Amino acid sequence: MPRAFDIRAAGLAALILMIVLAGCGGSKRPDSPEKVRFTRAADSVCADHLQNVIDLLGNEPSLPTSRQQASELEATYRIISGTIGRLQGLGTAPGPRADAFGEYLKTLKARASLYRLEEEAFLHQDTPTALGMRRRISQIDSQGDGAARRYGLRVCGISAVDAVKALDLGG
Repeated sequence: MPRAFDIRAAGLAALILMIVLAGCGGSKRPDSPEKVRFTRAADSVCADHLQNVIDLLGNEPSLPTSRQQASELEATYRIISGTIGRLQGLGTAPGPRADAFGEYLKTLKARASLYRLEEEAFLHQDTPTALGMRRRISQIDSQGDGAARRYGLRVCGISAVDAVKALDLGG
């Protein structure tokens, strides 16, 4: 019998594939072939990122200790850092909204730094600082999500939580 997490992971993969293949459909002027290739490649990187985060979240205990939370934050930091490297490896974003892609990358770098700071706060059992970092991460996520959408990305800029909610398998 398949585990619920395996079903969610398969559902996420299907959701991401549908998003990537659907395209926007509402653009008045088509994107250049270079931008289409770039956004597909970036969204593929982000799909891998989401899958890695969901895998990590699926392994977390229901009542984690401070040390376990710090370990999860370190793993998240590593996932984001790898994603940043892969996205930067795609080269310069083409198109008139290339600055929005740059802004998205900037927010990913800020998130990675904040995850590292939140990890340190948990290691030092400084809950108020950790919660402050979590709020700041949420704010930066919103900025990054908007930048990703402005550039035309479909998978980049959605959170693992939003992806699971979209599948209605989160509870």
